[in-house]
Amino acid sequence: MTIKRDRFQDLRQRFSDPALTALTILLAFLMFVIGPLQAAGILGAHHFAIVMALVTVAGIFIVSGSAVAVGALLVAIALVVVATVMRLRQPSSVDLFLDAAAWAIAGLTLSFVVARAVFAPGRITLHRIVGAVLLYLVIGFTFTALFCFVALLEPNAFAGLRPLEDNLAVASNFGYFSFVTLTSVGYGDIVPVHPYARGLANVEAIIGQLYPATLLARLVTLEIAGQQR
Repeated sequence: MTIKRDRFQDLRQRFSDPALTALTILLAFLMFVIGPLQAAGILGAHHFAIVMALVTVAGIFIVSGSAVAVGALLVAIALVVVATVMRLRQPSSVDLFLDAAAWAIAGLTLSFVVARAVFAPGRITLHRIVGAVLLYLVIGFTFTALFCFVALLEPNAFAGLRPLEDNLAVASNFGYFSFVTLTSVGYGDIVPVHPYARGLANVEAIIGQLYPATLLARLVTLEIAGQQR
């Protein structure tokens, strides 16, 4: 038993950095390909659930050293599965709450573990740089869930959005707004009007401005420290 555990830990340490790249590709595919196709009605809800499950499974491999993180991601998978089954039977706002809860749990968990992997001491590899991009995507993904929660609790929190229904465009709309805010593009087609929505948008915009500078400074510091050893 101990030998198998040691082998698994060796495999995890060997492939944890490449897993960052794999997870980045999966999450980008989920948000920028599956999401829009789903919103356009080309793909069904189960396609989103399948790719979401793959994202969280890849995340579990990275964080398998933390039982708490693994448990949190398994809970997120369970919520997505339950929401998908309920949606196929009879759509309701409860499905949106379950989806948003799953996104928030997965996003917060992945933010913590990916940041720990990217900014850990040691040599800076290409996979760790890609992992820094992944962390940026995860931040936008997490705020997507938070904006959805606000809209569910306050129906008029955003101008430019129709009243929320359990349809396939919800994730795409809030994902779009989240990344427009994170990158400070601000097209103005969707506008936060409720104080809660504005507060979240301000926080995300500040993170989006500070993250690149903080990232570069930290990676350069780690690389210099690695070369001096």
